[in-house]
Amino acid sequence: MKYSVSKRKDFTILKIEETVFDVRHARTFSQSIDNVLQSKGKRNMIIDFSLVKAIDSCGISSLLLAHRKANQSEGLAIFVSLCQQIKDLLKLSGLDKQLYIFTSLNEVMTLIETSGKNKKISKKRTRSKTPSLRINNDESDIELVSPPDFNDEEIIDELDNGEENHPKQAKTQKKRGRPKKAPSTPIPESKTEK
Repeated sequence: MKYSVSKRKDFTILKIEETVFDVRHARTFSQSIDNVLQSKGKRNMIIDFSLVKAIDSCGISSLLLAHRKANQSEGLAIFVSLCQQIKDLLKLSGLDKQLYIFTSLNEVMTLIETSGKNKKISKKRTRSKTPSLRINNDESDIELVSPPDFNDEEIIDELDNGEENHPKQAKTQKKRGRPKKAPSTPIPESKTEK
């Protein structure tokens, strides 16, 4: 399999230079993915399929394998420039919802640049507030902010006191299931004349 490797920002770009991606290229592709993931700190990769025009089931399996290997090494595998046949096969198998698929390399780079600007803005805002812990995950940014005077014992005491002060609240929970029928009163039979 012919391919080229380049680096851009925090991503390693693996461009497949074959028109047909099938069983003949699966082993080489898997080895190239391993090489990319073992390189220094570059666990995020973009796999460019702009030259690929046809794929078989083994090629689809290779895409899924690349995605799994990247996830196991705490990275991302992003697939760009897929032809319509590949998109249709991924949609048919339901893999289009699992894999990170973008239309072009420029789209991915634009998203990365915009998210980088948003990180700078959010860092400035968090510095002026309470101390925060920032977890950086490439899929989403989660910011945990803790109040400066946080005490576990106070929370437990408040919960204990709350239950003692409001015992009726615990008893007035709604019951599940079908409501009971009201007792029915017998309907008097109407007398009909014969």
